Amino acid sequence: MNSLNKFTICLFFFLGTVLTYGQSTKTANSIIEKYQTASAIDDLQSTITYKNISKKGRVQERSLEQFILQKDASSNTYNFLLKFVSPADISGTSSLTIQHDGKADDQWLYLPALRKAKRISASKKGDRFMGTEMTYEDLSNYLSEPMEEYNYELVGEENVMQKDCYKIIATPLAGTKTQYSKRILWIDQATSLQVQSHFYNKKDKLQKVLTAKDIIKISDTNFYKAHFIQIENLLTKNRTEVYYDGFVINKGVNQNIFSKSYIETL
Repeated sequence: MNSLNKFTICLFFFLGTVLTYGQSTKTANSIIEKYQTASAIDDLQSTITYKNISKKGRVQERSLEQFILQKDASSNTYNFLLKFVSPADISGTSSLTIQHDGKADDQWLYLPALRKAKRISASKKGDRFMGTEMTYEDLSNYLSEPMEEYNYELVGEENVMQKDCYKIIATPLAGTKTQYSKRILWIDQATSLQVQSHFYNKKDKLQKVLTAKDIIKISDTNFYKAHFIQIENLLTKNRTEVYYDGFVINKGVNQNIFSKSYIETL
């Protein structure tokens, strides 16, 4: 084979690889955009009960209310308030997240004993939230996928939790502040919702597995929501189980509750 033919074969292989990668990225982005659309709401209220379960079987249970209000539909940004109602010793404790387009989200934690809301600094975004296996970064990404901060690659299709899913690798772009080297997302082809997510730490070791179950259509709406989520830490062997109930969607939420001054009055 002469050098010209070798060059031609290499060129076609290179172009084929580039085109395939470009199509994969475009398809992955379109799947994530559908996920964003399926998750998008004007506002939402529900009750949450979660259990922290240690590797030794110790159980810590908490109950709270969540309130979500879309801030900007064009950028998929939200305001997110979590208010603890039991047990009595943490009642009134609140977490507030204000998402921003193009800059870091604002987050505060209000502890009634201190009578002051404490801002969660960027260096603390990887800290666990109230003893759960979710971090403050996870809470922020729970509202909407930060597409401007990640590269998405469709790597196949798999059946997970008896659902046909797209498998997508989300890799942080340069400059993205995150505790994870990558995430792998399984998106249900039927509902476009996340069924499972794998979180890899900075050493590229699988650290956490999030699984969404009981994905049910909310009555009198066109929305499907997971009613049970489990976050398992494979390194510590601890897990958090989250149960959702009483979803109220697009019925109106007072925008004034999403402020630092409001949570300091709870």
